[in-house]
Amino acid sequence: MPFYSAAAIARQVNIFLPGHFTRAELAQLKGVAPEEVDEDEIDAVVVTGPEIDRFTEADWARVLSKDDIVFARTTPQQKLIIVEHLQAMGHVVAATGDGVNGHTHTPQRIGMIFMN
Repeated sequence: MPFYSAAAIARQVNIFLPGHFTRAELAQLKGVAPEEVDEDEIDAVVVTGPEIDRFTEADWARVLSKDDIVFARTTPQQKLIIVEHLQAMGHVVAATGDGVNGHTHTPQRIGMIFMN
């Protein structure tokens, strides 16, 4: 499942800061169900492509308020939606990738860094 592998990788490469936890991680640490974790306690979040397709503006506000955010398994169109929401908040956005799946769908206002 991408949620757990993305969180594990984010933690391993220090995208998730020490002491910052996702809802699932906090629930496990506390020994409670994930829905019992208060939103204000969550510092880190992993969002998958299928979740983005169901997002409301309230979901975007909640996710983009977190300190540590990872988007996993997203399509080029979903990446553009992410960028647009970040830019609407005044952020400067650069994206990395292998150059295979995203470059033809990326407007010029985004700095792209392709890795091989």
